[in-house]
Amino acid sequence: MAAQPIIYIVCSDRHRNGKTLLARVLVDYLMLDGRDPFVLDAGFPEGPLRAYFPGRTALVDFDQMQGRMKLFDTILGSPGRDYVIDLPAAQTAPFFQAVTELDFADAARQQGFALVVLFIVDRTDESLEAAAEIARTVKPDLLVPVRNAHVGSALDETDAKLTIDMPVLDRAAAAIIANKRFSLRSFLLGDEAGMQANLAARLKSFLYELMTGFREIEPAMSLSRLRA
Repeated sequence: MAAQPIIYIVCSDRHRNGKTLLARVLVDYLMLDGRDPFVLDAGFPEGPLRAYFPGRTALVDFDQMQGRMKLFDTILGSPGRDYVIDLPAAQTAPFFQAVTELDFADAARQQGFALVVLFIVDRTDESLEAAAEIARTVKPDLLVPVRNAHVGSALDETDAKLTIDMPVLDRAAAAIIANKRFSLRSFLLGDEAGMQANLAARLKSFLYELMTGFREIEPAMSLSRLRA
């Protein structure tokens, strides 16, 4: 039986806390898992995620109505595959407001999608509340709070079905993977591109920890439905 397609929304209410890196690892994880994700990069005009997946990414300007409709129409017009939406912090509130006003969640579910929000909870209580507000108002199939150890998080104890911890990525590894030609997927498949063994081991540890969390998303979603 084919897996249910999922719309993954990677977001936060704060800037520069690892959203695009999280989305990038997620896309590579899905491809390694045999899925065919399409990426919607709302980081207009730079398109940081598009640089890593040029053949499977659409850049959208969510400040413009045309860009908003492009994002929603792209998904609803081509169901049956996963989508990963990378939202800059400034677009998070407008995006979920549009989702609510357009009844996008219901329309997506009618097309067979599930909605999963991965929200990086930053250091402030306001960030924690912003995640809770999305859970209350949008009611995704699963909201996954994410802790980035590099920036810190207000997330402590939670009643969430699943939380994901994003470990610290050291500077040397971060500098290497910042190269637009560096593929995390190829690296995990054995192409270490002359990387020093200790550095490769640290990068693998970082990726495996994140991907272990991603692997728990669908079971957590199933458990949530059973409890509903």
